Amino acid sequence: MNNNDNGEKPTIVEEQDHPEKEEEKQTSFETQRFDETRDPFDTAEMKAVKQKRKSMILYIGIAVLVLALVVMGYFLFFKDNGNVETSSQIRQMQELTQKVQVMESDVKEKQDEIFEITEEIKEKTGEESLGMKTMDLTEDEEKLLKQRIGEEKDVSVKSLLEDILEKNNDIRELKEKIVEIEKLLPIPHIVQSGENHYQVAMDFLVNEKNVEKKRAMELVERTALFDAMVPGFKVWNFYTGDEYGTSLTQGTAAISPNSLIRQAKKKLVDARDQAVSERDKLSDDITVLDEKRKEIINQLDSLTKEKENLINKVGDLNQHVNSLFYQLDSERNLKKKGILKGGFLKSTKLQDVSPEHFTSSVDLRYGDQIVISAAELGLRKIKSIALYPKFFKRGTDYKAEIAGDKQSAAVTILDMAKLKNERIVISVR
Repeated sequence: MNNNDNGEKPTIVEEQDHPEKEEEKQTSFETQRFDETRDPFDTAEMKAVKQKRKSMILYIGIAVLVLALVVMGYFLFFKDNGNVETSSQIRQMQELTQKVQVMESDVKEKQDEIFEITEEIKEKTGEESLGMKTMDLTEDEEKLLKQRIGEEKDVSVKSLLEDILEKNNDIRELKEKIVEIEKLLPIPHIVQSGENHYQVAMDFLVNEKNVEKKRAMELVERTALFDAMVPGFKVWNFYTGDEYGTSLTQGTAAISPNSLIRQAKKKLVDARDQAVSERDKLSDDITVLDEKRKEIINQLDSLTKEKENLINKVGDLNQHVNSLFYQLDSERNLKKKGILKGGFLKSTKLQDVSPEHFTSSVDLRYGDQIVISAAELGLRKIKSIALYPKFFKRGTDYKAEIAGDKQSAAVTILDMAKLKNERIVISVR
């Protein structure tokens, strides 16, 4: 429909009906394309092409990322029927939980740093409270903190407040990253007081994944579990149908799993060192005790010998106390020795009673008789026997009997009590 009266421009179809115009346009384009004085890429069309190319590259990158996440999610929640090994699936999940753990540790570290900064500000300003929370700031609290920073006159305090704001922003970014990673993972189990890793793993496999108990025990047996856990830990359980894997992250707990392991190891090392120290001390004590034991044994040996000596002394003393000591000899020899003294018309008396002369004795507890032999005294026969000192009475304290052949005689003690521990001289004529 052509209506030139209405001022409408001719359509493209109408222009294509004139071959001379088409030829003119083609000639003009070729002239422009080969014009060396102009940049062939400095045109609106080429810029549009380049921009479109960039957009396509961006869209392709996003599509690849989404595809990767979809594939990862598929291998997480469905059994692998393809060529990817189940162990690599679990390993990928565990690597993601390790990233979570690293970021959770960073969060805790920055929170501790904020607490230290807050304490430092309190020391500088004397304020017990800054009038707001210093961790996990809301938008309103962040505005208040920025306002406080703007009003603060003390440069050092202002710098500390800026550090708090910066670390809070870092914490927020870390938590956002944690949330994004956790979206790719199954829902974790939050550890409660009294729970252990084995219990959580078995409960997951048996009650959530309907794995037979025996099979679940086999899967858990092949998996490294944490010996100690504290409330707030996150337990990540992965099950592909053929394999089971698990990881542990800090979650809301005040300590990380690695720190807990280090503490447990330190306790073991400290206990070992203490045991070694006590062993060494006991060894030293044993050495000292052994030396004391030897010393006591030596003392006992010495005491035993002393006791024996004392017993012997007591025995000797008893024997001495209960013995009668005597000097037996002929009258002539006794006078020569100076033990007896006497002469013509003078009575014989006991002159010397020195102990060395009384070397012979009789224990009156076991015997009461002293035997005399003429031959032993160098006498042909025994005529008479005299006993000194004279206050010992014949017939009362003792008796003397001479054998019929005069070759022997015997002195019998009658009063043993009187003659115990006494010294007498027996003179034989």
